[in-house]
Amino acid sequence: MRLVWLALLVTLSQVATERGRGPTVDFIAVQADGTPVPDLRAADVEIRIADRVRTIRALRRVATAPSAPPTSQLAPRTSRLPPPFGTNDNVSSGRRFILVVDQESFQAGRESQLRGAVGGFAAQLTPLDATMVAALPFGGVRLPFTNDAARIRRAVDGIAGQASSNETGSDLACRTRRFLESLEGFIPQYRSESQPSTVVLFTAGMAAPRRDAAMAMAPGMCELVVDQFKRITSVAGAARANFYVVVPADIGMSRAPVRESIAGVGYLGSDNPLEGIEHFEGATGASRVPLDATGTGSLGRLMRESAAYYEAEIEPDRGDSYGRSRAFSVRAIRKDVTLRARPEITLRDPALRAAAATKLAVPDLLGSFEAITDLPLRIGGFPVREPGDQIRVGVVIESADPAATLSSVGALLIAGDGRVAGRWFAKDATERPLLGAMAVSPGTYTLRVAAIDASGRAGIAEDTIDASLVQVGTLSLGGLMFGVSRPEGLKLQLEFHNEPVAIASFDIYGGTSGQRLGAALEIAREPEGQPLVSQQVTLSRVDDSRVTATGAVPLGALPPGDYVVRGLIRLEDGTIGRVTRTLRKVAR
Repeated sequence: MRLVWLALLVTLSQVATERGRGPTVDFIAVQADGTPVPDLRAADVEIRIADRVRTIRALRRVATAPSAPPTSQLAPRTSRLPPPFGTNDNVSSGRRFILVVDQESFQAGRESQLRGAVGGFAAQLTPLDATMVAALPFGGVRLPFTNDAARIRRAVDGIAGQASSNETGSDLACRTRRFLESLEGFIPQYRSESQPSTVVLFTAGMAAPRRDAAMAMAPGMCELVVDQFKRITSVAGAARANFYVVVPADIGMSRAPVRESIAGVGYLGSDNPLEGIEHFEGATGASRVPLDATGTGSLGRLMRESAAYYEAEIEPDRGDSYGRSRAFSVRAIRKDVTLRARPEITLRDPALRAAAATKLAVPDLLGSFEAITDLPLRIGGFPVREPGDQIRVGVVIESADPAATLSSVGALLIAGDGRVAGRWFAKDATERPLLGAMAVSPGTYTLRVAAIDASGRAGIAEDTIDASLVQVGTLSLGGLMFGVSRPEGLKLQLEFHNEPVAIASFDIYGGTSGQRLGAALEIAREPEGQPLVSQQVTLSRVDDSRVTATGAVPLGALPPGDYVVRGLIRLEDGTIGRVTRTLRKVAR
């Protein structure tokens, strides 16, 4: 059974560094089918705070759940190479859902669609997701955060509607005000310091702002002012709450509105319960989700959209007011992308976040199993033979920020059942490249690396490692490694830029000293594609049972992109064995 991982209580998304770390903002970016955009770049986004365009220093995608496959079946199928290394981008942090039921808006006996929607929602939760259930304005928290789907369903089954069957316009305004006031106090209590929360509001209607009295008279007892909606705007921005409003399909006019007479009296405001919902959507940036006939499939859209979000570090500005709510908007430059964000945001002081980060320790980060992207990382692993029946997994760790100096680094190898099979902590994290090793039994593992740099930024990255050797007759092949040639030997490297040549190397184990074999390197665009380049390799005997094969990959002749490198050996009887790895060249 998979480990249940605890969330950190420290805001890592807004940690500052001594080098002038900028504040961060987050938003959702989805494609036409509702799945998160996988490849958004800073150039694809315009961010405005207080109606001023801000410069984006860095843009990171934070995965919170496995992305759902595209709904379109018309997209052409393309062959994709395995990722060349693990990064912060492929760590699923889990999602925080807060289910809020506007209890006074639902009539008793009409909760079946609500329960069906939550039942379908609970069936799609992942082991890392945490969900709270609350009934407002008076019910409070019915279930604290849990990933137990059965408890979530039982908590919602216990909520009964309390709406009046003969609700007047004044009643509608009064209960809307009660609900907004309770929500205003509720949301800040459950702010997540580490990631945005998704608030799913179930309501059967709200009142729009109204005086509840004729214009010539003082406001009525159930006056509902615009400021009550605006206060929710500030609360949602400060709490990093992304709202969805789930509404029954048959909601409509409760009675015809009374229009103001020519004398200026008699207008009490519209009693249409949809108008208040529209005001709420404008105040929070919420998306509306209709309850279908049974409700079970209603929340599928928000489950897809919440599988990832983007976090942008922006250039600091002297006019930034930390701790104050400011107007916030994002706009997509790309036509195939829809961006959504809260109408207001409360920026956190990066210097304060840096002070909090100094209290972090790598073992705590490894145990949190949360997506932490403040320090961008690249990690890779390769299997080599270990005496006995075990495999030694070598680990390469790089910071994607060339200016970063790592101060503390640790790694885990996690088996499929959640068991920690190997641990490693760096004695000197400043070494470049930073190399580690763990001995485990053959199998497939998740490599999880946590690191903190000298300025307090933290990062966690994951990669999938096949800890096994490739058998070729009486021989076995270790993992393929990449690096650059240096006087002291091969310097391992995960990503390449303007280097003219990369060195590829793998070990060959077993056989006899007189055994004849051939070896070569192939570079191709596809896993089974025709080679673009074929290179001979040099075989160097290390000891009686180990030979190292080394060859050059001519990077200078290749445009930027991902390539599969195949290390091949051929035995005298014609048997061919190979090891492969993806190599990435990026433009500089």
